[in-house]
Amino acid sequence: MANPIPAHRQPLCPKCGVNKLKSDSAKQCPSCYRRPGWHALKASDLSAAIVSVLRRKGPGGQTVAQLAETFQRPTRDVRQALVQAQAHGVSVYAFGDLWSLEKAPQAGVGRIAPYVSRPDGSYVFGFLGDTHLGSKYARLDVLADLYRRFEAWGVDRVFHAGNWIDGEARFNRYDLHVHGMQQQVDYLAEHYPERAGITTYAVTGDDHEGWYGQSAGVDIGLVASNAFRAAGRTDWVNVGYMEAFIPLRHRKTGATHHLHLLHPGGGSAYATSYTVQKIVEGYGSGEKPAVLLAGHYHKLEFIEIRGVWAVQTGCTQDQTPFMRKKKLQAHVGGGVMRLVQNPKTGAIEQAGVDLFRYFDRGYYENNRWSMHGPVVQPRRL
Repeated sequence: MANPIPAHRQPLCPKCGVNKLKSDSAKQCPSCYRRPGWHALKASDLSAAIVSVLRRKGPGGQTVAQLAETFQRPTRDVRQALVQAQAHGVSVYAFGDLWSLEKAPQAGVGRIAPYVSRPDGSYVFGFLGDTHLGSKYARLDVLADLYRRFEAWGVDRVFHAGNWIDGEARFNRYDLHVHGMQQQVDYLAEHYPERAGITTYAVTGDDHEGWYGQSAGVDIGLVASNAFRAAGRTDWVNVGYMEAFIPLRHRKTGATHHLHLLHPGGGSAYATSYTVQKIVEGYGSGEKPAVLLAGHYHKLEFIEIRGVWAVQTGCTQDQTPFMRKKKLQAHVGGGVMRLVQNPKTGAIEQAGVDLFRYFDRGYYENNRWSMHGPVVQPRRL
């Protein structure tokens, strides 16, 4: 155990610049560790101080006037500080006159730009999901190879169906080799494949990365976008929380239909296709899209249901201890989808999918489920 530092020699936390470190090995103070991602707002700044007050006040919230009185600052400064906190991904929102810190993002990403077809009315794009970076069982080799395939197919975009990082909860802490929200999104921005001409459009799952929103009161999708920008990357686009309806627009006629990019919830069913069938059956009148890309279940399939071309996007994570105990198979892979759109109606009248599946050669050795340190990986094809 690290030796405690005498009170008179305790240095300040390098992230917040205010709180003192408790041990020689500490890299951040306990306050910053509990509020990952907030270190972008210095604790000496008004924004971070306001967030701390709103966190303590709970769901009741505070008015701008009350916050201005608390900090003896003009209301103009308080409003500016609240906007600054939102820009850093902190989920502070106004309900009438009251501002509060929320556990889930409430602001949308605005209108999503249409995906315009090729001149002949066709689309070719890649898809994947559940990459779970930060997990010991994440397959960076598969992820890199998928993007090599996407580039070879000439796709201009990839749709990611959520769970791009593994998040952090009590029951998965031993599955991780990267801990902390900011550390995981920085790891994502550093290790996610980057290919010229390819942009990834991603939804945010309400589990895994979504756990940070529930525990720390941040819009994790915005935090990840900020991490990519800080790394000098513009090839990652956050398209929403849990789902996004993306317009598919014919280049010549403007006829439009929609693609539904979704990270649903719940557990796997008795049959691989059952949950996706129920999702399609649950679409309301006028809501049914032309294409559904669904993540979450770590399954890979292509099926047509009620006129919807439905895909489960697979994963780039090996079977985890949780999946092993639940007897759930991980379909490691992704794919490329090809669509042809009717120029008059906008209907997607032709669809084809190429699925890329990855398999392991041989069995895992002992210590496959190591709770401390790295896991033993099998030989790869």
